[in-house]
Amino acid sequence: STGLHNLAVMCEQSRKQGIPIVLSGVLPNVENVLLKAKFDELLGRENICSHINLALERAKQIVLAAGRDLAQGKEETYFCSSVLKVWEPLIGLSCDGEIIPKLAESWESRNEGKEWIFHLRKNVFFHDGEPFNSMAVLQNFNRYQNMGLRATSYYYFTMDRIYPNFERIEADDEYTVHLYFSQAEPLLPYRMVEWGSAMYSPQSFDLETGDFKEKIAGTGPFRLVEHEPDSYIILRRNDSYYGEKAKAETLKIVTMPSMETRYSALRSEEIMGVLDLGGISPLMAKELLGTGLFNVSVQKSTISHYLSINGDKYPFNDERMVQSISMAIDREKIVHYYFNDYAKPTINFLNSVTPFSVDYSVTYDKNVAIELAHQVLGDRKVNVKFLLTRSGVERYPYKVIAEFLQAELRPLGLNIDIQMVDDLAASIMKQKGDYDMAISIRGLDNLDPSWLVNDFFYSKGGTNTRNHFGYNNSDVDEILLELRNAKTIEGKRFLFQRLQEELIHHPAVVPLMEGKNVIVSNKRIQGYNASIYGASVETVQWAESEKKQ
Repeated sequence: STGLHNLAVMCEQSRKQGIPIVLSGVLPNVENVLLKAKFDELLGRENICSHINLALERAKQIVLAAGRDLAQGKEETYFCSSVLKVWEPLIGLSCDGEIIPKLAESWESRNEGKEWIFHLRKNVFFHDGEPFNSMAVLQNFNRYQNMGLRATSYYYFTMDRIYPNFERIEADDEYTVHLYFSQAEPLLPYRMVEWGSAMYSPQSFDLETGDFKEKIAGTGPFRLVEHEPDSYIILRRNDSYYGEKAKAETLKIVTMPSMETRYSALRSEEIMGVLDLGGISPLMAKELLGTGLFNVSVQKSTISHYLSINGDKYPFNDERMVQSISMAIDREKIVHYYFNDYAKPTINFLNSVTPFSVDYSVTYDKNVAIELAHQVLGDRKVNVKFLLTRSGVERYPYKVIAEFLQAELRPLGLNIDIQMVDDLAASIMKQKGDYDMAISIRGLDNLDPSWLVNDFFYSKGGTNTRNHFGYNNSDVDEILLELRNAKTIEGKRFLFQRLQEELIHHPAVVPLMEGKNVIVSNKRIQGYNASIYGASVETVQWAESEKKQ
């Protein structure tokens, strides 16, 4: 008992100093004693090792942290997040948002966009040794068709959404697949990027239901070898990877829901970096950068921040009130003071990551805003129920932004009552119309925003009706109908421009800013940079000075 006590004291002191402890040569009977004494909770089960080689591997691990479990498992549409680089798509996205070949080396369309041919990369194998070829792609498409809509922590996937008007898929040869559609689909590659064409070994899922089995095998530079739900993930380098091998042999991704905990873990060197949405707040990033011990990498993001407006209720059923709110908000000030300039002010709902977005000058005119509000309210004051979700506040500086908006909108005659609720409660309140305003985020799952704009702005769109936007614009409905029938990229682009013009002048929601992906890492590691959907885990490694040590 004295030995266990002394070991526990040493481990606790080391933890406070950010020094991980790895035990080696732990025999089975000793391991049982340690587990009964709950040393697995103190050290982490993976750090109690039976052999020196395993212990050395653990000691070399780079530890990163995310705010959520990035491997939700077999019930999840994707099993794990794309940021882990376990699975790969047919078509990828570069760090700066350009479409790039991935498991498909090239593609072309025929028959006016009703047929698409994909030429697959050769000499690629899944982690379980199964070959990646046309048959594997056909079986993955069979999974797409059979799995239906299911819960996901990332982006919803259905065949109708990513592959509308799909008829069939055929293998022209071992490394060529042929997709057939009943109508022209000029934007198909834009929808297939990343989440829209994820590939898994056919041995990873049930061919009839599309359900994943206990483990998955992708083709990526990392294999997922260990997962403790809501605790940690262990990634091991795929040494059979067809491309450039991952720099790190193993990575450990720990789940730390609290941003304050992640910040403290960075300062104590318990973790070497953060990843995923809202990994660290902009102000925390600034503080860490100021110490001289950390690097900050910034990349544009698909995430947009906006105000949801209950357009079914007075006074927001008058578009002049929505216009007034938009004109009254100093977005530049929000971005500068609360996001440390790690965001881009915008009045356009369409995120600039999509090539169909138009860049508009941000307008701010308090006098015009007050006049518009007076046209609607006269001298009356209106109480406004403003919703904040706890998850939003944990990721972003929403609380101080809401308080800023509270002051900014008071001259319009709006008395804002800020209410903090959990995500489920917020969703129920919105569906019941029991709110006036809410600060929200929306991400792009691919580069074709067609589904998104239909969902938000079509008079019968799901989010429009579900969240009581009350948006019913016949001109927008007509543009959306033309978008569905447009047969060329140029035709689609023209219609997207028309749509954005209409939404600028007749807004349904109030866009605030486009987020940026802010990645903070200790200078003891290198090659760790922000990307649009995450971070470059495949290139992270110990810095040269650490390797020498």
